[in-house]
Amino acid sequence: MTSNGQRILTGFIAVPALLLIILFLPHCHYLAFCLIVMAVSILGSQEMHSILLHDKEDMKLPLPYYAGVLIPLASYLENAFFPDITLTLYTLIILLSLVFFIETITGHRDNFHGTRDRAAYGVIQLVYPNLFAIFFIRLCFMDTAWMWLLTFFLLVFSCDTFAYFFGRWFGKNNRGIVKVSPNKSLAGFIAGAIIPAVILALLSFFFKKYDLIWWQGFIVGLCTALGGICGDLIESAFKRSSEIKDSGRFVPGRGGILDSVDSLLIAAPIYIALLHVFIIV
Repeated sequence: MTSNGQRILTGFIAVPALLLIILFLPHCHYLAFCLIVMAVSILGSQEMHSILLHDKEDMKLPLPYYAGVLIPLASYLENAFFPDITLTLYTLIILLSLVFFIETITGHRDNFHGTRDRAAYGVIQLVYPNLFAIFFIRLCFMDTAWMWLLTFFLLVFSCDTFAYFFGRWFGKNNRGIVKVSPNKSLAGFIAGAIIPAVILALLSFFFKKYDLIWWQGFIVGLCTALGGICGDLIESAFKRSSEIKDSGRFVPGRGGILDSVDSLLIAAPIYIALLHVFIIV
């Protein structure tokens, strides 16, 4: 099967599975979905670890890649049981402090020549994707969370889909506008940004449950889509720095976990922030 065929098949399996989990397993603030987020965080951290150390096989980071999952776990526990304690922030600070402290007491092995790189890579490994994952957890604790979750995935998936097809149909003569991803086209960028904005504007106009004016829906959709586009480019920069094509091989037709969620990671905080600007959720 071709790569495009695998990509389509993966979509036909993954999207309905995601819908079923959100719609039929809302128990304990969508615990099933949150556990998937944590599993994706672990796998994504493993891929980021490999990307960071791709050409530095002798380097060992202060913390193991799976330590970062404590951040989305703390976010779930904070929202579910300890709303008065900023548990997520404390967890992040403790993990960052451990990175610096461990490097301080072990950096003598190479006379501290690699301290800056190990500390910087250790922080990146914690933050990406784990810190961004907390916004998926936050979505699960909003009022009518199922609606906001499905809308978020609709916006980002439609951004990816329309950017891909419009890029293939109309982007042959306007590619290379972004050096980090030369195959991306201006036509794809425009379609990927505008169509999700129009979708949410129409949903906001026809369905009062959204509690958004149509132009507010347009802004939320546009900025969320732009965040998704930036997320794709950010991961491309990481991969290009290590001269690799895919972050992994976990997802048929798409590459690794990070290749599948890169757009979602940057779009989620933008989406939630704008919802808080326009409405109370």
